[in-house]
Amino acid sequence: MKYSFIILVTFFIVSCSSSKHLKEDALLYYGKTACLGKCPVFDMYIFEDGKVMYEGLKNVDLKGKHEFKLTSKEIEEIKQELETIAFSSEEKIKRDVPNVVLKIKGNKLVTQHKEKIKNLMILLEKIKS
Repeated sequence: MKYSFIILVTFFIVSCSSSKHLKEDALLYYGKTACLGKCPVFDMYIFEDGKVMYEGLKNVDLKGKHEFKLTSKEIEEIKQELETIAFSSEEKIKRDVPNVVLKIKGNKLVTQHKEKIKNLMILLEKIKS
């Protein structure tokens, strides 16, 4: 019994750490945060090889964990659009307005002004629909 518990705990620790490491290697993290209403909440990780890990958390049509595959052309379109975004810009965040969060290569952008990233969001929203 004691050894079963140790094996189970070891498996859990290894699987969690490998998942975290995998997500840190993502080309892009794209997510939306909650609000006091019915705002969609999800996490999406996009990798260089086209793999997409998506988790729909709340107020989304596609709930739970899902994986998708993007073409190299789609990855290039996303990369080109990412080059047009100023990740260093600061903005005042209002309460009860959902945030769009983007993370790429250690840079993070939290915005409530979707027009700043409109073209990128169009590309990213196509993935989960």
